[in-house]
Amino acid sequence: MRNLDQSRRIRQMTLAAAALVGLGMLALAIAMAGSRQAHAAEMSGARSLKAQPLSADDKADLDRVSAYLSGLSDMQGQFLQVGPDGSLAEGKFYLRRPGRLRFEYTPPEKMLVVADGVWVAVKDGFSATQRYPLGSTPLGILLQNHVNLAEEVRVLSVERQPGVLRVKLQDKSGNAPGDLTLVFDEPSLQLRQWIVTDAQGLQTTVALRGIQSGLRADNSLFVLKDEQRPGVGRQ
Repeated sequence: MRNLDQSRRIRQMTLAAAALVGLGMLALAIAMAGSRQAHAAEMSGARSLKAQPLSADDKADLDRVSAYLSGLSDMQGQFLQVGPDGSLAEGKFYLRRPGRLRFEYTPPEKMLVVADGVWVAVKDGFSATQRYPLGSTPLGILLQNHVNLAEEVRVLSVERQPGVLRVKLQDKSGNAPGDLTLVFDEPSLQLRQWIVTDAQGLQTTVALRGIQSGLRADNSLFVLKDEQRPGVGRQ
């Protein structure tokens, strides 16, 4: 039973990490993944990548990405998540900047992640809600009014492929292992997926689809009370 509970907690952390990092850049996710992998990091050494020098084109694209993220206001759609073991999870997301987002997973997953502008709350079925101060996590970087990646995160690389722009980021402090790759469609510069790589090099990919911009989500979607269950509060 203990092993089952431990596996359940690890899966909860993995799902929440990928969701939060998705719209929160390095977000709470990397910190959570770092906690989950702390023992492995001690045993095998933390995974560290050397940042590549940024060219003038890299800096220009980074400014474009920062401006794009700063310009996001109301957005919603669906997401598909692929775990390191090939497991699939999907659901809906809602974003209202500044400060608010919601990730709700489709059954059989019972995960719900909500940021209300002050707290980030993670709810898994009938378990107690876990809350983290928004301002004390890198999640606040995305949800604040102005995003400046060059100043607020460590940029490992900027890569261009036909129709695709990839930006690889890491926690600037160096205290949180792992990295995040944001993938944008070009030339429209639309965020389409992100890839979270943990301290052991294991990857979780989240792809966005059916994105709708300019639709203002109801206030109730960004409120999560302790007694709420996943799905409660939807309009």
